[in-house]
Amino acid sequence: MSIHKLHPRLQDLVKDQKWDRLTEIQEKAFDPIYQGKSCIIEAPTSGGKTEAVLFPLLTRIATRKTSGFKVLYIAPLKALLNDLALRVLPYAQKCYMEAFKWHGDVSQGDKVRQMNFPSDILLTTPESIEAILLRRGNWRAVFSSLETIVIDEAHYFALTERGSHLMSLLARIGEYLPHEPQRIAVTATIGNPDELLHWLMGGRSGGECIRVEGKNTKEKDFEIRFFVEDGRDLQRDLYNLLVRKKSIVFDRSRTGTEDTAARINQYNQEHPGRFPVKVKTHHSSVSKRLREDAEASIKNVSGESLNAIISTSTLELGIDIGELDQILQIGGLNSSGSFLQRVGRTGRRAGRPQFFRGLCSDVGELVLLTGCVSLGMKGRSEAILLPRRAFHILAHQVICYCIQHAGATAEQIWTTLSKAFCFSKISRAELDMLVAHMVQEEYLRRVNGNVLLTGDKSEKEFLRANYRRLFAIFDTGPIYNVVDGKKVIGTLDSEFARTQQLPFIFVLGGQEWNTLKIDHEQQQVMVQKNETGIAPKWNTYNNPDIPFELAQEVGRLLMGDETIEFLDYQAFMVIRAQREAHRYLGWEKRKWIMEVAGGSGKIHLWTFAGDKINRALHIIFKSCSEGEGSYDYQKVVLNMNQMSIEAAYALMMRLRDQTENDIVNLLESNTAPKWFSKFSACLPDALATRTIIEKGMDAAGLVRELNIVTIEY
Repeated sequence: MSIHKLHPRLQDLVKDQKWDRLTEIQEKAFDPIYQGKSCIIEAPTSGGKTEAVLFPLLTRIATRKTSGFKVLYIAPLKALLNDLALRVLPYAQKCYMEAFKWHGDVSQGDKVRQMNFPSDILLTTPESIEAILLRRGNWRAVFSSLETIVIDEAHYFALTERGSHLMSLLARIGEYLPHEPQRIAVTATIGNPDELLHWLMGGRSGGECIRVEGKNTKEKDFEIRFFVEDGRDLQRDLYNLLVRKKSIVFDRSRTGTEDTAARINQYNQEHPGRFPVKVKTHHSSVSKRLREDAEASIKNVSGESLNAIISTSTLELGIDIGELDQILQIGGLNSSGSFLQRVGRTGRRAGRPQFFRGLCSDVGELVLLTGCVSLGMKGRSEAILLPRRAFHILAHQVICYCIQHAGATAEQIWTTLSKAFCFSKISRAELDMLVAHMVQEEYLRRVNGNVLLTGDKSEKEFLRANYRRLFAIFDTGPIYNVVDGKKVIGTLDSEFARTQQLPFIFVLGGQEWNTLKIDHEQQQVMVQKNETGIAPKWNTYNNPDIPFELAQEVGRLLMGDETIEFLDYQAFMVIRAQREAHRYLGWEKRKWIMEVAGGSGKIHLWTFAGDKINRALHIIFKSCSEGEGSYDYQKVVLNMNQMSIEAAYALMMRLRDQTENDIVNLLESNTAPKWFSKFSACLPDALATRTIIEKGMDAAGLVRELNIVTIEY
């Protein structure tokens, strides 16, 4: 495509930047976006996706003279919005237009001015859109000229409940627009772009996927290293890798990032040298100011700049932190898509390879990381399982819709919200069941017959403090204090504290604690020292699920004998030992192996099907054998004193005759409702159970696999 299609001022920009040409995705995307077509823009990290979207949009809307927001640009993080604004605002000004970023850190005065004199482009988050719809009376006017909705990092949204919230918001905005806006989703490589397009479009037809493959010509310097013991060897190797380099070090937990940073600082003190390694941490419990300081410091080219940011997944998304020399991963990783996102931050300079080092001391984490890198080197990402029965989000949206419209009927709510993909498998009867329960529990109340208003319980739980708890679907209070008498021991994540059933035991500060009481109102956990010696399960709680594709790749690698070039000698020896331990199974794609684990009295069903499919199988076996059993992403385990291997095989054969609805009904009858969201209390037990199953199990995937695998025993 010739750059002459661009707005004249953008042509000047391209020349000033000395860009030889537009990137492949920018060329392919220009005409469809300019012509107003809805689409998925899929390209690897650093492919120029932002400009691929903005250049045709700015070129088109520069000719429009209407007032109001013309482009709604949605990103998942405030930091990402701040980063985008550094490019979007100058691009807009070049074309004689204005852009405005709107999030929680922007002053109310500036927001009021935007509602009176809206810019052409609004950069914001789903939570801020919710606040606009609920608190700004003239929102219809400012959105009346809306032409295009852009969703940045769409794969991130689709993976989380915030994506369901976002799709609901778009349905509510579209309710009053004279025409359906163009929808554009910007994403890194994913395994099922066509399904993401359905998610984006909701009940609408049309749309296309515009995709650019990753270039395998880029030189790669990847290595995974294994350390027999976690400690000085791993930390010393990490330290040496960081000297005089610009790096991001990813760790799986907030505790891990802080521990790694502390060890690096200790090493600086114990081994003073000319080039001490300077690091800061970056995760959800670090304040906004400190996170931004870390992002700014590592961009600095002076001698005072950082060598590394030690981060959880918060730096996985496309926040610009300048040129990086390397990406380091401590421990395992649960997604090849995450690996591609992370490693794509390196090798952007000409003549520099993509550089990755994985440092593992746990065999299981080594196996997973090997699978991730193996898939990533093929450019393959996992498919995203997109929710279609998000009842807890529906409950949230029913409350919001009633506030937004100062009362609404169930029919009005259904007409609007049923268009969102996340509710596409919810029936009108299920909505009526939800509304009846919310009325009974006083989250809603009826007036004038069929009109619904918020009830006393909604007012108490969600509408205080200026609706702050309502704007976000996730819990805004992430910390519970742990108290022994009057002494505060430390803190727990709310997700951990709220899902435990008394009595439970956990470790904090190296000490086992027995929980006496949980006060959810005050967000406190009352404890005393535990003397029973019961092993806590802290470290295994709420690990991200291993997806099907990664589980299959692990199975393939364990059964194979191919040389894995990116393993160091120690890692190679561990993988070789794992191969020796598993190869006897003879597992392969489309074949499940059922065996009696020698002398253990247990049956192992080896599927390598991932956590969500195996969790569903575990529930089914448990319901039929009255035993606990267990599962992981590789296999399902059951006790032989509860079921023989012949009976287990016969059950698997019977399951092959079941439809997806049959499997879901079986899972529903054997799954207990429990707390999983601050809105789950709004649900009757039946709908809560259905949501839990969709969130944690893959019934469709189980049916798919049962119909294509052979089962041997």
